[in-house]
Order: sequence, then structure tokens, then C-alpha cells
Amino acid sequence: MGRFGKLDEIDRRIMSIIYKNPEITQVKLAEKVGLTQAAISTRLSRLREMGMIGKGCMIINPSNLGLELMSIDVYTEHTDAMLEKFKHCPCVINMFCFADESNRVEMIMVGENKQLEYCVTKHIRRDTNITSIVARRITSLQKSIGVITHDTAMDDEGKEVEQQYDLPCNDAPCSRCEYYIDNGGACYGCPFTAFYKGRFWKDGNNE
Repeated sequence: MGRFGKLDEIDRRIMSIIYKNPEITQVKLAEKVGLTQAAISTRLSRLREMGMIGKGCMIINPSNLGLELMSIDVYTEHTDAMLEKFKHCPCVINMFCFADESNRVEMIMVGENKQLEYCVTKHIRRDTNITSIVARRITSLQKSIGVITHDTAMDDEGKEVEQQYDLPCNDAPCSRCEYYIDNGGACYGCPFTAFYKGRFWKDGNNE
């Protein structure tokens, strides 16, 4: 992270909240984090200087955060369903369809080693619409990447809907996930959830 140092737990919480609600005010953010507005303003300025947050996206440098990149070719007769399933996944940097291969979707993912393996095993291989996949590690990256933030969900009355316990891909919730249970109530898979304990939003150890 250079002269700015590492992200701490509060930075991680701030980034997680902004990811789910990019338009949140500093007052509301301060309430959610439990800091004063002045303290939030200072932290936001630092995160922007670090290049970690920008308008409409989070900026992730895998080498700084100890994360890896993976290219995954997914072969399916239902490409639209695959694009819809992963369009809000924070681990998916981008997805591509090809004019000459109507049954192929290429996904570029970022995460920890075990996180990527789990995403492939649980959220991709188990999909009954997929005929085959080819996963490849990406060994070098020329610049930082942006993870696009998504719109805040609203109920019928226009109030914000709390989503932190739901997976954006609509797969089974953490409480029914054997991976989450086997890890003693900690998740290294989807960084969207409140149970995530990995390094997607922060530097340093997972503890």
C-alpha cells in the first residue's frame, strides 16, 4: 500500500458498505460504522488517495492485497442465465461473450486461492446448465482493476433493503452452506456477505 499503510477493519467495513450502496451519504456511513462524520471524511479521503475507491467502482490491485486472478471459460447453452447470475458478484471483474462461440462465456475473477477454488466448485461446477469449464491462473497484471459497484436494492416503499446476508448470485445462503459450516462460521468465498473473513477488502492476515 506504499506510504498509506494497510487497510484496517474499519476501512474494510467502509468499502463493503460503499460497494453495496455507492450513493450513501457520509452521515449515514458514519452511523453504520460508528464513527463521527469528520472521521469518516478523513478515511474516505485516504481511501481515495490510495486509489481504493472511485466513482462507481472499487479499485483492486491484486498484488497489494495478496489476491490472485483467474480466467474461466464457461460452456453453456444458457449464456444469458450465466451473465445474469454473476453480474453482481464482486469476485467477477468482467465477463465476455463471443460472436463465433455462442455457448461460451469467459469470466475474469479475482480472489484468494481458496476463494477462487470454492467459487469454481460451488457456484460454477454445480450449475446444471454448464457443460464444461476451463480455468486458468493469470500470472501477471499490468494495472489495477475496477470492481463495479451495484445499485442499492429498494423495497416497494422506496426504503433500502439490507442485503448483507444474501448472495448476489442467488445461490443457497451461508447458513445452509457446508463450506461456511465447515469453516466454523467464517466464509472465504463471497466477500459480499457479512460472514466473509478473507482479504478481498483489506491487506494483511485473515484473522
